[in-house]
Amino acid sequence: MTIIDLLIENWRYAILPVLGMLIGWGTNWLALKMLFKPRKPFGVGRYKIQGLIPSRRNDLSGTIAKTISDELLSSEDLVKAMNELDIKGIALSQVNSIVEKKIESLDLKNSLPFSMLHDTIVSTAQSIVSSQVEDSIDDFLENMGDHVSGNLDIVRLMEEKLSSLDDERIEEIVTEVSKKELKHIERLGAVLGFIIGCLQVLLLWLTE
Repeated sequence: MTIIDLLIENWRYAILPVLGMLIGWGTNWLALKMLFKPRKPFGVGRYKIQGLIPSRRNDLSGTIAKTISDELLSSEDLVKAMNELDIKGIALSQVNSIVEKKIESLDLKNSLPFSMLHDTIVSTAQSIVSSQVEDSIDDFLENMGDHVSGNLDIVRLMEEKLSSLDDERIEEIVTEVSKKELKHIERLGAVLGFIIGCLQVLLLWLTE
């Protein structure tokens, strides 16, 4: 007797792979759904169930925030990024532009002897103001860097932001980011269930 004959004569064996596939897919589908639902505790007395993420969202928010701060974005990283923006250069450029506009508004070009010294006046004024502003900017950036490093709590800010998201929004974000992977997990459950069902049929066939 071949395995095909066994399946034909014993239809209940043929259904084993199908049942295995459905059970495998259904189990994984349910497990994935229970990551997010039920959003509120459901049950009687002490025996209640709730989705993993809703029930542990505070712990998850704290862990994610701390991991991001430790591994990806710390206060020191923010200070470094701010320094790379060349705030000093941008500020000095703005100061020079303001000085030039102020001098232009005096209409010195049409006034002797200032008309002959216009460019020199502008350049000198810019140098004087810039030198004063530059020292102030250096002090400001240094103090700001120390203040940010010492007082900006990245973990707390991110934890508050994550905690402010409702459960539905968290589910949307996770589903959107990992939609393909979640589908693969469901299909993997179906494939494994089908294989297990086939192995059961094979064992039954070998024992016939």
